[in-house]
Amino acid sequence: MNDKTELEFGGATISGSKILLIVPLLGAIGGSMWGGFEVYQRLIDAETAITEYVSPDFSGYDEALAVLETRLSDQSRILDTVEASLRQDIDDLTSQNQRLLNNVNQQIDRVEVDVATVEDVARGADDTVAIATRELRDDVYALEERVNDSLREIDVELRAVRDDLEDRIQQILDNPLNDSQ
Repeated sequence: MNDKTELEFGGATISGSKILLIVPLLGAIGGSMWGGFEVYQRLIDAETAITEYVSPDFSGYDEALAVLETRLSDQSRILDTVEASLRQDIDDLTSQNQRLLNNVNQQIDRVEVDVATVEDVARGADDTVAIATRELRDDVYALEERVNDSLREIDVELRAVRDDLEDRIQQILDNPLNDSQ
């Protein structure tokens, strides 16, 4: 009796040890073919996804940017107007101060004959100039404070607009349809 396992197929006899080699070989070939078909199917699916991809519509963002640009332009014009107004106010205050000084000089010239009167007028004029200068300085400080408040408000608005724009850009970048890899 022969203890060897043999298989006869189409007139060919195959021993057990050869069967042990052929079965894994057939499994490896079948697995490779299945893997190849899987890779091919994934490539077909990827090609379909790429050809069917539609870019998102960014026209809303373009419109929002145009509105933002218009607002920034308007704010720039407002800032220019405020600056021109401040310059005019300063020029007006300077001319008022000049007029006050001219009045004081005229009074001093008229009363120059009497020394005692000149001293009284000079003291009065000095006091008037000091008060006018003090008032001018107070007005300029108040004006400067208003301008600084306006600039702070504009800065807060610009920061809010910038933060909103950055959030929107981040949302676009975080969108999984925007993946460029």
